[in-house]
Amino acid sequence: MKPSISNSSTSNVLIISYKNKKIPFYSSWLYERSKNKNIRDSETGQLLIEASDIKKNLKIISTKIMDKKITIKFSDNTTHHYNISELLMESMQAKSDNSNKELWNNKNIKITKFNFNNYNNLMLKNILRTVDKYGFAYIKNIPITKNGIQSLSDDIGPIKRTNWGEIADIKSIANAYDLTMTSRTLENHTDNPYRFPTQGYIFLHCLKNSDSGGENSLADGFNIAQNIKEKNKKTFNTLTNYKTFFRYKDKDTCLENSCSLIELDDNKNVIQVRFNNRTEVLPYDTIENTKKYRDARKKFWNEITNEENNLIIKQEPGDMLIIDNYRIFHGRKGYIDKSNSRYFRQGYMDRDILQSKLKLLN
Repeated sequence: MKPSISNSSTSNVLIISYKNKKIPFYSSWLYERSKNKNIRDSETGQLLIEASDIKKNLKIISTKIMDKKITIKFSDNTTHHYNISELLMESMQAKSDNSNKELWNNKNIKITKFNFNNYNNLMLKNILRTVDKYGFAYIKNIPITKNGIQSLSDDIGPIKRTNWGEIADIKSIANAYDLTMTSRTLENHTDNPYRFPTQGYIFLHCLKNSDSGGENSLADGFNIAQNIKEKNKKTFNTLTNYKTFFRYKDKDTCLENSCSLIELDDNKNVIQVRFNNRTEVLPYDTIENTKKYRDARKKFWNEITNEENNLIIKQEPGDMLIIDNYRIFHGRKGYIDKSNSRYFRQGYMDRDILQSKLKLLN
């Protein structure tokens, strides 16, 4: 269906009719978003004028469609050209609803295992698209070296340095400073909710995994949040509105953050889930609020640990998972440690870095 255009009666709004919808575009917004060489630098795309100087009463004098583009003449006698598909895309992104995400449980998820031996730019794009769509990607045959993660991560962007360094060991050690560094079971969780912002992505690379046990679990937090919303709206509202508290502290570090277990954007879409039993510090509150939150958290936990929601994976040496830490709960079954026969390496990457690479590849 071809789009058509019209002006409002006040001539300061352009209306594009497309697929039985009328989409309005304010004249001053169109002017500010223009790619006219006097408005934006052609190399950087950065604005060359002061946006506040654009007149509020700017009028649209005339419009013309040709070759999927629209030409607009404004009341300041300047003419600007726009790509109609770009305008429509902008209007859709403004009301994003996670429609590019595919929610899953262990009955409907199909794992694509990428073979790093055949690595190229197309594979990288498909890996990042998979992470964006499902919340994780599985890559085999990553070099089994201490810095094997970087054979892939360097093509995406820098690994984030934290108080544990850049790429850290995940193995059982004496006098462990974190429960990750033991052989015990780690319940499903998201990493580092005590940070603001939380690290966006986890790179988990297997070097050795010959012990009995030690399987990883993954659960789709966005799917779980949707299930709770459909089953019990009051519980969902508590999980999105109540601010709990997380803390990590050792002799060199004290990290704290107050946040909800389910975070929504302005359009009420789920954009982040959190759960970390080890580091949550329940804040003092009224008895009523505490009871309500604990009850909602228990229901959330029941969904997080529900077998139907969990995918169990036994990584082999050379296998690497990229995990969306805003969406996926991950855990580990306990194992009997035999001379460090389970050895993983882990790194983090900021959310904007991976998303930037994905946009460039797309």
